[in-house]
Amino acid sequence: MGKICLCCAENFVPYPGRPHQEYCRKAACQRERRRRRHREKMANDKGYRDGQSDCQKDWQERHPDYWRKYRASHPDYCERNRQRQRERNRRRRAPPAETIAKMDEVTPCNDIESGKYILVPFRTGMIAKMYESIVQLTVIAGKNSTESRAGP
Repeated sequence: MGKICLCCAENFVPYPGRPHQEYCRKAACQRERRRRRHREKMANDKGYRDGQSDCQKDWQERHPDYWRKYRASHPDYCERNRQRQRERNRRRRAPPAETIAKMDEVTPCNDIESGKYILVPFRTGMIAKMYESIVQLTVIAGKNSTESRAGP
């Protein structure tokens, strides 16, 4: 009785002791099986995730100079990393393509006077987060206004 490998999609005969085997015996398929299992455990098993973190910390303590030596012996890696970081910094500093309203943000506006206003939805490709509303304020009447329009 044959099965189809979940990795390479080829037919294979499962090992007799593993009737529910889903991957063939090829090294690449076994690597993929382990990779998927590791990703699943990291996402769903806190104990496994903590154990992996502890192992990484232990390794880093035993090899404190690893990255310094690696960077010294791989200048191309360092240059590529620097270029990519410059690009990330440039994108971060660039003005956004759209104006984004942040939750609970208040911008002081000293030039707007107290008075009656009409609130009109203002949509020009702007993104509002959560329960924010972006509106356009049009002065109807204010304390220094000599003429006023009838309003709600």
